[in-house]
Amino acid sequence: MRRGFTLIELLAAMAILAVVSVMGVQALGGVFQQRAVLNRVDDRSAALIRTLSALRQDLEAALPLPTTGGLSEAVTAGIRVEPGRLGWMRGGLADLPGDPATGAGSVEWSVTEARLSRRAIRVLPGTGGSSQVMLEGVTALTLVPLGLPEGDEADPRLLAPGYEVMLETTEWGRLRLVVAR
Repeated sequence: MRRGFTLIELLAAMAILAVVSVMGVQALGGVFQQRAVLNRVDDRSAALIRTLSALRQDLEAALPLPTTGGLSEAVTAGIRVEPGRLGWMRGGLADLPGDPATGAGSVEWSVTEARLSRRAIRVLPGTGGSSQVMLEGVTALTLVPLGLPEGDEADPRLLAPGYEVMLETTEWGRLRLVVAR
């Protein structure tokens, strides 16, 4: 008696192998698709963390303005708050990459076309700053000073001991950042 596989048995084995192979390829495609989704989420989360860190550092480095002279007339006192736009004087801006961050300048954060942008300008003649998009999907930006005395007219040159920044985003909803100075 001869032992071996019949043609029907070989065809059945090949069909089972084909079905298992198709399932494996589909599972592998799903893994690659999920990886791409997770990479996009990770990139957006990293952009959010960078943005909140830069905003916190800018507020922590905010400078009170002197009462007499020393700064350009174009710089206004205190923190400027307009709808969708914040600006203030900041210390620690570097002259060039790699230089110690000792200079002063102004920083402006603004929301236009659902983008949160940051612009830093050194207080030197002939120096400007370019605007950098920090985060996409931001619809509103507000700032509330914390720890100021109630009822008194605060001197606009003075800085509050803390600030609450609210960002309205399309992806994460309302984000609240509290910065103590």
